[in-house]
Amino acid sequence: MEGKSTTKEEAIAKGESRWYEGKSPQEIVEFQLYEDRLCMPLELYREAVEKVLGRPVFTHEYKEPERLIAEYEAVKAVDGSQSQQGHEMA
Repeated sequence: MEGKSTTKEEAIAKGESRWYEGKSPQEIVEFQLYEDRLCMPLELYREAVEKVLGRPVFTHEYKEPERLIAEYEAVKAVDGSQSQQGHEMA
């Protein structure tokens, strides 16, 4: 999946709206990971990515978002299948 094309002005406006406040790490990653420009404070984004992926994410990794996206998609697929199995057992 390719990132969304966001102008600098749109990214600034989105960040100034503080859209990320009250969002879960999952919701933050689901939105920001697919954007081609950062729309929130980097530190908060980094914390969300690390929480969702369950590991430290190093600065150089953000230069290759397609790898983070692939990893996130894999984590999401596993979480979804585990959630599905939990419902089937109930």
